Amino acid sequence: MRSTTRFLLAVPLLASSAVLAQSHVRLSYEFAVPRGETKDYIDRFSSRGGHLDVSLELSYAFHLELSAGLNSFNGVKQGVLTTTDGQDVSGKQFRYLNVIPLMGGFAFHIPLRRGGRIWAGVNGGAAYFDRVIDLGLNSYSRSDWQWGVQPHVGIACGLGDGGTALFFDARWQYFWERHGIPSQQYFSFGVGLLFGGSPQKRK
Repeated sequence: MRSTTRFLLAVPLLASSAVLAQSHVRLSYEFAVPRGETKDYIDRFSSRGGHLDVSLELSYAFHLELSAGLNSFNGVKQGVLTTTDGQDVSGKQFRYLNVIPLMGGFAFHIPLRRGGRIWAGVNGGAAYFDRVIDLGLNSYSRSDWQWGVQPHVGIACGLGDGGTALFFDARWQYFWERHGIPSQQYFSFGVGLLFGGSPQKRK
């Protein structure tokens, strides 16, 4: 009876160890290009961004993805700004946009030789948008959460037998209109390091 109990307790531990052995973490530096309504607000690309992704293999090549990031945009526009209370203010506008996406989803990872891989997937979740406009001595801000989707693709090249790899990825980030704030979208491109993802050989 004791041996049976020990076996039943060992099975989930072994299974979890196998999953952890195939899981990995990706840390990347990003730049982003605004599109649509986001480009109307700030038309300059962002060179300040980063992403942290945790990838957990649920079955062979099928992964659960957990993702958090930050993209910061800034730009300057000359013109008239209509405030929330209906006033028109003119002058040089220093515009800022900080986006913090928090996402979860699934992806397919195809192992390559020498610890490399390619992957494609879709995440869903929300992002916190913080918009600030400095105009003269005044500052105007508006912040809120917006729901969105994040299709993504990537490729990694192994850097040895330790499970570390250099990777490049791309994401399309789209967020729906909410509470009167227009839809937002931008493309982001990252380069970074993948840790702990050396594919095991399967028979």
